[in-house]
Formats: sequence, structure tokens, C-alpha cells
Amino acid sequence: MRGKTKEGLQVIALLALASLAAALPVSQNTAAEPKERTARGAQAYRIYCASCHGLAGEGNGPMAQSLTARPADLTRIRERYGAFPDDRIAATIDGRAEVPSHGPSAMPVWGLSFQDAGKDRDQEREVQERIRDLVAYLRSIQK
Repeated sequence: MRGKTKEGLQVIALLALASLAAALPVSQNTAAEPKERTARGAQAYRIYCASCHGLAGEGNGPMAQSLTARPADLTRIRERYGAFPDDRIAATIDGRAEVPSHGPSAMPVWGLSFQDAGKDRDQEREVQERIRDLVAYLRSIQK
């Protein structure tokens, strides 16, 4: 390694790592903020989900009797699957991709509904954050 010192290589490595880190997207929510994520999810749940699934998530919201299919008891997801299936629940909430074995969805396609039609930019990051908030809340209400 002619012409390159150990210190010089370390500086180059640090600069490369710093530029890589700068290029990565910065999330407003980190693993250190589960309470905040769950709280945001609880608020979104009350606004978007409770009318069908009920305030406690047991499938008995005020709209439940008007629906052809009874809304799921969201407090027993872990019980049904053995473990809480974050990705499956996120895909079900999103609704833009068909979830095999879930059958046709009677729920709104929240992945589209969570977008603001007035914004002329990609909103996918915000949509996914809102869905992750809801998943965190649903995980927190498991029996």
C-alpha cells in the first residue's frame, strides 16, 4: 500500500460511511419510540377503524351490524396466528395488494385513502408510517 497510511485509509473509510449514511432516508420514528408510534396508531384506529371494529377492537363497532361480513376481532390476531404477523396485518390494512387466503377485502383500501390528493408528490413513506403506527397499536391490544 504505497503512499497510503493506515490513518489515511481510516479517514477514507469514515468519509465513505458518512456519505452512505447521509444518502439513507431518515425516519422520523425509531425503535426507541414505540410508545409514540402506538399512541399515533391508537389515534388513527379511533378515526379509521373503530366504527367497524369497535373501540376495543372486538369487531362490534356501530357499523358492524350494517356490514355483510362481520368485522374481525382485532384483539385475537396473535391467538389466530400464533405470533403477531406484522407484515400480513400491514398488507391487509394497506389493501393495495391482494393478500392470498384473505379473500376479497371488504375494508377500504387504506393505502390509497391515507394519501392526500392535493399533494403533488410521492406520499408512500407517510402512508407506510401510518400503517406501521396502526400495526403497533393492534399489536398492543392483543389478548
